[in-house]
Amino acid sequence: MDAEKLIVIGIVAAVFVGPHRLVGLAQQLAGFVRQLRHWAESTKAQVEEEIGVEIDWSELDPRRYDPRRIIRDALTHPTSASESGERASAATAVTHETQQ
Repeated sequence: MDAEKLIVIGIVAAVFVGPHRLVGLAQQLAGFVRQLRHWAESTKAQVEEEIGVEIDWSELDPRRYDPRRIIRDALTHPTSASESGERASAATAVTHETQQ
């Protein structure tokens, strides 16, 4: 999140909640985030312990499925000629099968 957005959220919260209660709510929010992080870390450790294999959590990161990143990667890392040839021949075979 941008610093500008955080400032706007802080101003809106100060107006609606009031500056005196805002400090207490910010402390409660910080405590909740700490508890959430602790829970996530302990859950990850428990899953790895029960499975018995160390998991590469970056493989399960939903941010890696960002369509913009996928398209950018596809455009910057073109496939090799042999891969495109295999795809073209597979597509041709499918087309011939459907025509018959």
